[in-house]
Parts: sequence; structure tokens; C-alpha cells
Amino acid sequence: MNDDSRKVSAAINAPAAAEPGRNAYSYFPGCSLTGSAGEYDASFRLTSEALGIRLDEISDWNCCGASPAPHHWSGNLGVLLPARNLHIAGDGHEAMVAPCAGCYNRLKNAQHELTGSEELREQAARVLEEPVRYEIEILNLVELFAREVSPEALAERVQGRLAGLNLATYYGCLLTRPAKIMNFDNHRNPVSMKPLLRATGAQSDHFPFKSECCGSYMGLAKKEIVLRASRRVIEVAAGLGFDAIVTACPLCHQNLDLRQGQINKAFGTSLDMPVLYYSQVLGLALGLGSDDLGIDAHAISARKLLAKIGKGAGGPAAATSLKPEANQSTPASIGTIPAAGS
Repeated sequence: MNDDSRKVSAAINAPAAAEPGRNAYSYFPGCSLTGSAGEYDASFRLTSEALGIRLDEISDWNCCGASPAPHHWSGNLGVLLPARNLHIAGDGHEAMVAPCAGCYNRLKNAQHELTGSEELREQAARVLEEPVRYEIEILNLVELFAREVSPEALAERVQGRLAGLNLATYYGCLLTRPAKIMNFDNHRNPVSMKPLLRATGAQSDHFPFKSECCGSYMGLAKKEIVLRASRRVIEVAAGLGFDAIVTACPLCHQNLDLRQGQINKAFGTSLDMPVLYYSQVLGLALGLGSDDLGIDAHAISARKLLAKIGKGAGGPAAATSLKPEANQSTPASIGTIPAAGS
């Protein structure tokens, strides 16, 4: 294990600490964040700790079922697997967070199916040997930070540390669709990342491909579909002058970051676009180190982007309460389609 890997590993295993009285959440990391997207887990834990958010990883969690389980011959495996995680998480807190967009999507879908089917609830109860707890609130990472951190307080704390960057927000498919089940943001034109990104001092112009598909799981069977789809997303971002693409999905990150070399080889392009996790960007704004956040683990180097950070910005500010006021929820623009310039 090299030095960078040790730093990421240490960050992943670092205990989460929170300010007394702050909200605590059941944390479902899922398979990706404990494997190929370990830097996402590390950055989420560290950024949450810096913001005073306590994460309690649920015990003995299992795979959410991901893409294959819903198509299992039994028909119900795609519900029963995430149902067990909902059941365990519901024993600890009133809300849980799933940073992986795929896990979030499966958990929300399972909750929807359980709510509408007494037969499924009874089947889950037989498997669990007790009535299933499934009504816990499920949040994705973007929702969690929007709930716990106000843009005004973040801006005061970070003092424009990310000024000079223009960041493309990329949501992909799984965070917002199907819209009636996810019930998060506007599925055609989501805007939830923008308030906190702009609070860091960064610019975040309109990115017209923010909800286009990157190819998703098709990379396993039809790699050329993923290469074409991801190429379009990256080329549009590069053509509009963005410094990086920001995502909250490990599969999107894999397709947009790890496959850039494959895209360049297949199409003769020379793409070189950094792709960062939302938690990594907020961590950078808070003064956390890029090594600890796992940014050096990415396939596409972010050195040029990192060189822009901190010029003229102050050092890390003292920890303050960043939680929105009680009457402040998600941005008022959510649920409406903003103008193209937003």
C-alpha cells in the first residue's frame, strides 16, 4: 500500500465526531463506498465531521441489490435486500443517509413498494422474523448537507476559498428518477448542489447535461454505449469552460473519470476533465487536505484545479454552527425549473 492509499484508508477508518446536540444519522455506505469508491466514503466522513454531523454506520448491512436484484426470478429480491437495511437503520435514528446514488435509489424504491404492499411487508417480516421497520427517512448526500448547512454560514466560514473555479454540477439519473418515488429536486433541471457550491466562492454556471445519463451499468455489457454517453457529458463540460465536474454518484464518477482514457483511445480525443465528489469539493472549501479527501486516487489529475484554490482566501475559520434556521429547508428554487443561467 503506498502513502496515498494509507492516507485514504486512515481517513476512511477515522471515527466520526460531532458537536454535542447536532443531528446524527444512520449511515449506509453500501458496496461501492467500501470498495472502488473508498475516497467517496473518506471524504464524506471527514467533511461531515468538519461540519459537526455524526454518522453512525448501520451494523451488519448488506448489499442494496444494486442493478441485478430487481430482475431476479423471484421478483422480490430487489425489495427484500434493501428492506433489511431499512429495518436495521430504523432501530437507530429517525433518518438515514445513503451517499451512493444507486443505493439511495434502491432504498427509496423498496420503501415505496413496502408502503404499497401488505403482502411484501408480510414477506419481509417472515424473513426478518419480526415486523419490518421501513418508514425511516432516507436522504442522499446532497439532501443531508442542504439540511445541516446553511449557505450563509458556510460562506462566512470558508471565506471564498474556492473562488476562481467554475464547477459543473452533474446529477445523472438515479438521484432524481423516477421523480414520483425519489421526490428530490426537479428531475429535469436539478439545482440542489448549487447553493453550497456557490457559498464556497466557486462559480457554478448552468450545465445543460447535468441530468443526462452517463451510460450507467451498461459498461458491463455494452461498453461502447457508456463511452459515447460519457464522452458527450465531458465534452460539453469542457466546451463550456468548466474546471471540473461534480457528482454524488460513484457509478457516474467511474464512467466519467476512470473511463476518460478509454474514451480518448476509442475516439481520438484528448479529454482531461477532473471529476470530483460533492463531499470532496466541500471538504476542500473547509480546508481539508486533498490527500485525505482521496482526490489523488482519481484517474484524472486535479493538480491544475487544486493550484487555483486558496489564492487570496483566508485560512480555515473557527468551527461555527452551519445548520440552517428552523424555518429554512432546501433552496426555494427546488421544484421549479430555473432559467438557463441558474
